[in-house]
Order: sequence, then structure tokens, then C-alpha cells
Amino acid sequence: MKRVITAIFLIFSLIFLVSCTSKSVKPHREKLQYLTILYINDYHGHITPFKAHFKDEHKVGGMARIATIVKMVQEENARSGIPTLFLCAGDVLQGTPMSTLFKGEPDIICLNKMGLNAMVLGNHEFDYGQENLNKLRKLAEFPILGANVVSERGQAPIVTSFFTRHIKGIKINILGLVTDETPITTHPKNVKTLLFLNPITTAKEVLSKIEKEGIIIALTHLGYETDKKLAKSTKGIDIIIGGHSHTKIEEPKKVNNTLICQAYEYGKFVGRLDLDIEKGKITRYESELIPVTEEIEENVEIKEIVDKYVSKLDTRLKVVIGTALTPLNGKREDIRNKETNLGNLIADVVREMVKADIAFVNAGSIRASIDRGEITVEEVINVLPFGGHLVTMELTGSEVLEILRHDAKLEPSSGGFLQVSGITLEIKNNEITALGIGTKGIELEKLYKVATNDFLAAGGDGYTAFKKGRKYIDTGLVFSDLLIDYIKTNKDIDAKTDGRIKKN
Repeated sequence: MKRVITAIFLIFSLIFLVSCTSKSVKPHREKLQYLTILYINDYHGHITPFKAHFKDEHKVGGMARIATIVKMVQEENARSGIPTLFLCAGDVLQGTPMSTLFKGEPDIICLNKMGLNAMVLGNHEFDYGQENLNKLRKLAEFPILGANVVSERGQAPIVTSFFTRHIKGIKINILGLVTDETPITTHPKNVKTLLFLNPITTAKEVLSKIEKEGIIIALTHLGYETDKKLAKSTKGIDIIIGGHSHTKIEEPKKVNNTLICQAYEYGKFVGRLDLDIEKGKITRYESELIPVTEEIEENVEIKEIVDKYVSKLDTRLKVVIGTALTPLNGKREDIRNKETNLGNLIADVVREMVKADIAFVNAGSIRASIDRGEITVEEVINVLPFGGHLVTMELTGSEVLEILRHDAKLEPSSGGFLQVSGITLEIKNNEITALGIGTKGIELEKLYKVATNDFLAAGGDGYTAFKKGRKYIDTGLVFSDLLIDYIKTNKDIDAKTDGRIKKN
């Protein structure tokens, strides 16, 4: 008697959805209770519909369509006397111009209107500093959790560790855990005076304080692999609603007696978990990931909020953030064939942000030039429109050489041509004839810290050697945001070429 939003609805209409998702009447059983959990994670500022890939025809996601799904399930359950929990597993911030400019304000306002019951801090909730985070906490009409994020001085959690609710006779305990990698995925100034404790150790301490009656939910921003470790290392957690790793878990993964759930990324799906509960224990469950597609009608109230911020965004895009003292060359015929000053600027900004030895940026991700004179936010987004994330990894010198050999053999004007930082190289007749890293020659066995975008890191443009990387970290930081911040800080931009790429 699964309550499902079917594919048929997604093709035809919201009205048909309601009829298809009506809860079947279950046979009466004494003390049997029902609970639905809806969840999203790693939303990253995508409050408007977007193309999942720049080649796609249709747009997905958007807060107004998510609101339609949430409201429909809430109302359907209310008619049947079934409680609904709506949870967010972190990383509401960072990833779109909307997020860069408004720093989570519209997201929290929308989540308030949608009746979010709780959210755990993601590592990117810290990206705009603690002052901004505190503003969002005050704006939120729901608990924000993070048991293992503590003040360096008092060792006290800076947000709620856990809370307990009794909903229609069901006791529900929800605790929040945040990745302890946060200090290396955001600027150090953003987490100054904070400590991120081991989440599993913290979970054990919190669980010892929670009465074992009822359902215990861990709302986590740890990543799928750490969620599995958490489930193996603790007793009493019934459900983990997770985030951070952007994992698409279509059927909950059961580890020991814990169900692990995650709904991919960017609001492309709303996760749904339906539970039968008897004497405080889960006796049956069903789940699905509901795709958020164009066929879903937008919630009018949420769309009005989003549209207001879209209008504000259009104005903010015209804001002048600095001055180009010389033209910044992103012309297709240049950026895809040789070193340019814009390519150097972007690669240098990326490398410096994470203190990497080397940075690689595929020329195909750079789509425009910036003329001499005033620089606006809009111009930067036109240069870097695809929202690529900054990732880091460790590669050996031989793997770096493998990447550059692939680069050297590409056809002229390929989008895979690499703009670089931290290295100098010479290409003759499609072969690497000279290569230096920093002030030294390459050492084939040495491990180098490499910065790039998530597209190349996944093997894009045929760069399979990136997949060999160790200590992979997706910072979630968006290239356009990094360049905007750099220009805002430095104001007068005088980028030059310096001979780091010689090709003939």
C-alpha cells in the first residue's frame, strides 16, 4: 500500500498526482502508527529551476515545485491522520549567483513557509562567515542542528544538539551531526573559534542522553561512507537522513538496524520514507525519490518569494565590483589554444584559494572575455556560467604528466585545452618537451596537491587520470563566486601572461 508519486503524474498533471498518491486504507491493527519523512540535501542555492547540464532541454528542481510536492504529501497525510516530517540535511548555501548575493536569506524564508521541521548545518553554511550564519539562525523558524560543532572556549554546541517531539503519539528524537572536514572546505576565518568534533564520538555521547523510547533520527551532513560508519559504530539510531556526498540513494541502505537515506543534490529529488511503527519500533518501510520536473506545478506562494529575489538578483548583477586595467582575454580562438591572461587569472585564483601546488581549468568552461574598464557581477558569470565546483586531490607527478600528455594531443580549439597555474610547460608536435612545477622540475613519484573543477575531476574531456586522485575533496565553492570575491577584494585587475604555456 505504497504511497507513490508515479511517473504517470509527472507526465500528465498535478491533479492526477493527487489521485495517484491517495493513501490506501490499511487494515486496523492495535497500536500501529504511521509516519512520513520528506527530505532534501545539498540544495546549494538552487531556488529557481535549472538545467542539470548545459546541453539539457528541460529544467529541473526549484523551490516552488518542491513546495508543491511537500504540501501535497502534508495535506494527503493530514486527511488520513498521518504526521509528516520535512527535513533538510544541510548545504543550503553556496553554488548559485542567488546564493552568492543573498547568502541564504531567500532559501530560509521559503523553507519557513514550507514548514521545514529541522535542518542540520552543512559545511557550506559557514562559507559566508559566522555573522551571516547567526542571521540565518535567527530568521529560521525551525531548529538548526549540529551537536559536534562547539565553541573553542566553552566546548558547548553553537546550535541545538538534538530535540524531541511527540507527534500524534509518536516520540521522535532528532540529532544533528556535521562533517569534521568543514575547516578544510571553507576559509579558515569562517570557522575561527570553532571546533568540529569527531561526529561518531559525539553521536555516542548524545545517544547516551536520549531516552531510547521512540524513533531516533540522525540528521547528518557527513557523507554516505561516514553515515555507514556511524550506523556500524552506534546503537539506537533508526534512520539516518544524510547529505554532503551528493549520493543518490533510491532504496534506503540498511546497516545493522539503521536505514540510511539521501536524496542526491540541488533539489532534483525530494526523498520520501513511509514508516509503519508499532510499540515505538519500525516494522515496515517504503521509500522513493520523487523527481522534481517541469511537469510539476509551481506553488504560487513560494514562486512569489522566489520571483521577488530573482528581480533583485537582476539588479545586483549590474553591480560594479572592480576594474579591468587591461582586457581579459577569453576569446574562444585564444583560450582554447594558448595561454591567456584571463585563463591565468582564473587558474591562479583557484590554486591560491586552496593552497594547491597546481591548478587546471579546462578552457571550455571559460565562455567570454571581459573588456577593459568596469567589471560587473554579470560579466563574471558570463565568463564562468556553468557553476563548476572547486575540488582538490593528490596526484603523483607521473599522473600529472599523464594529464598533460592528454592535453598536448587534443585537436586544436578543443574545450579540453588546459589553462594552468603552478606549472610551466612546453608543447611541441603534440608532445610535452619541458615541464616544471613551482621552481623545480617534476618529480614523478611525488604527490602534488591539485585543484580543478568537478567536471575534470570526473574524467571530463577524456582526462581519466584525474580519477586516480587521492584525498578527493569537493569544496562546493563555485568558480564564478571565487573570481567575484577576488575582484571585489583586489579592485584593480591587471592580469598578464607570463609564458607558463609555450606551444608550437
